[in-house]
Amino acid sequence: MGTHTAQHVTVASARPGAEVGRVVLSLAGGGALVVGAFLDWTRDVVGTNLTNRSLYRIDFDTRSDIVQTVGGVAIVLGLLAVLGLVDRSAWLTRVAGGLGVVLFALFAIEVYRSSYHNLQTGSWVVLGGSVVLLFAGLLGPRPVAKLPAVLEETIVKKKK
Repeated sequence: MGTHTAQHVTVASARPGAEVGRVVLSLAGGGALVVGAFLDWTRDVVGTNLTNRSLYRIDFDTRSDIVQTVGGVAIVLGLLAVLGLVDRSAWLTRVAGGLGVVLFALFAIEVYRSSYHNLQTGSWVVLGGSVVLLFAGLLGPRPVAKLPAVLEETIVKKKK
């Protein structure tokens, strides 16, 4: 007779297609955020010239410093999404996608509060890229399952 002991066995789900999909979607979404920053957002103003105050005020002035523009924020989020490829858990990609959706929502609210209700191509491209990044983040690796396994150990009695 033997005794039974319970041990935990880890089972990783192998999804090589999902990893390739995550890389492709992360690069496409991050690229869309960067490209969208250089397109018109509203009133024929390019995102890299549109002040970041337009996210919380009805102020659509232009600014020459890219760091203080809506397009600059979109570029940083796109680079953050591509940087998220370093980590296999894809949490940074999901964060960049979520912040991109928030960026679009804040901007859209201010545009629709103003007298000129027109969102142009750049803002929509940033929203599309952000949604793609959210899907890319969902394709990260699944958690490792720990399953109990029963192993039988045989006890050899020594005869004297």
